[in-house]
Amino acid sequence: MTLTPRSWAPQQDPGPWLAGALAQAGPAPLLLLLTRPGLAERPPPPPEAALSPQLLAWLAPAERQRLTALRQPADQQRFLLGRAGLRRLLAALAGGDPAAVPIACGPQGKPFCPGGPHFNVSHSGDLILLALHPQRPVGVDLERLRPELPWRRLADRMLPAEERRALEQEAVATLPPERQVEAFLAAWCRLEARLKAHGCGLARRDTLPPLSAAAAGGEQIWRVALPAGYVGAAAVAVGAMLSPEASVGREERWGEGGGPTGLPSRRGRPGVGRG
Repeated sequence: MTLTPRSWAPQQDPGPWLAGALAQAGPAPLLLLLTRPGLAERPPPPPEAALSPQLLAWLAPAERQRLTALRQPADQQRFLLGRAGLRRLLAALAGGDPAAVPIACGPQGKPFCPGGPHFNVSHSGDLILLALHPQRPVGVDLERLRPELPWRRLADRMLPAEERRALEQEAVATLPPERQVEAFLAAWCRLEARLKAHGCGLARRDTLPPLSAAAAGGEQIWRVALPAGYVGAAAVAVGAMLSPEASVGREERWGEGGGPTGLPSRRGRPGVGRG
């Protein structure tokens, strides 16, 4: 099954449609796709132009500190769009100032909104993906395609045995070399989305139900239709492995992209939110 996200920018008021879209989403999460600004302009605007004062005003003080601690302008833009956009959506549902929406952290650092919908955020390259679900824990992941990625080494180290075998059968037996990285990233996004929905990190990947038994346990997984050069996945769980007990003020260990793990970046640093 494939989900197509709705294109959206945080400057657009979600109030007229958000509650209805969330109610009509059914078992699937509501997905929103944001794009870093200025990408079509030639020459592109200076990096600081993308740090909109309006979006900055929607961040909590601790989030503004996190933003300024990021060294790369692209990382700043992704974080600002993802967090400000999330806060505007939550405020549209609950009312009030986006900067005042309470966002706490669970025992594994997964952010959640007390009394609000389940949510998750992922970003890579020039895209940010937001997911909301009114009742069930949700996880999303997207990745920009990188042909040079050493996918076999990463698959051996990170994917559960069942998925490694399936990937080898699909990628090696049926796909040309240029499509094999895409097959690995699709498997990786599926794993990350499931882990994020269950509220646990990569170290606990072997505690997930096998992919072949996930549906029987009530878990649902989708591919996400994204622009060329990206792959993504979304998942909802019946219940998180770890309940989201508030830990306000605790450092989020999920990285800037809202995820528990991450592939190496071009600069060789592990973490979510690859450039």
